Amino acid sequence: MRLSFSGNTVLVLGGGCRLGLELVGLLREEGLRPVATYATEGGKAALTGRFPDVERICLDLGEPDMKRYLETLPLPDAGYLVDLAQARHENLLAAEDEARAGAYFQAHVAGRFALLKSVTRIMLARRFGRLIHVSSTAAGLPAPGQGLYSASKNAAEALYRTLGLELSGRGVTSLSLRLGLMDAGRGAEFLASGGGRNLPVVAVEQAAATIFFLLSDQALSLTCTTVTMDGGLTARKY
Repeated sequence: MRLSFSGNTVLVLGGGCRLGLELVGLLREEGLRPVATYATEGGKAALTGRFPDVERICLDLGEPDMKRYLETLPLPDAGYLVDLAQARHENLLAAEDEARAGAYFQAHVAGRFALLKSVTRIMLARRFGRLIHVSSTAAGLPAPGQGLYSASKNAAEALYRTLGLELSGRGVTSLSLRLGLMDAGRGAEFLASGGGRNLPVVAVEQAAATIFFLLSDQALSLTCTTVTMDGGLTARKY
């Protein structure tokens, strides 16, 4: 089956992570135009080293005045947004500092909301847009220390689901994809430490290919919902 796309430019938030790099490469191979954001020097270096000609934007969701900050960014006229942006955060809730927690939510909930407002306004002007939020099974089944991470993922899922409800009549659709244990990022470190034996693992190439399909016109009816891709990890009792 040949996939079709009503748009061409894909804004990839957090494009410097391993999944982001895999997705950017796939988008390029398939003739779409990725524009990748990064928040750290490591992310910038990863993008520059692998794709020196891909457009890059430095994006810090933790900026205090996001509205004014976003006005200074060269946001592209994108038909698609893939949201991989999520800072690492692991700490027991009972030991968490309130100011640190507040800053984390300011970036990953309020900052994300402000960005989505800016991007969807661009999409509404052309009456087409597709939003893909990459979530985690930790949103439903957090491990100890993942309380704030889980809460922020749930909040992001709610934002994306509601945007799809509110904007679908004007051509903007939205979806969250919950990924399970993956051989990238935290998952790769966990697997390298000897954990995860006999647990299903989602390959980063599989995740990127799935996101690519979800962007296509053939997947547009998958909207205002959350799809889980975890190899059956959360289907088992133990």
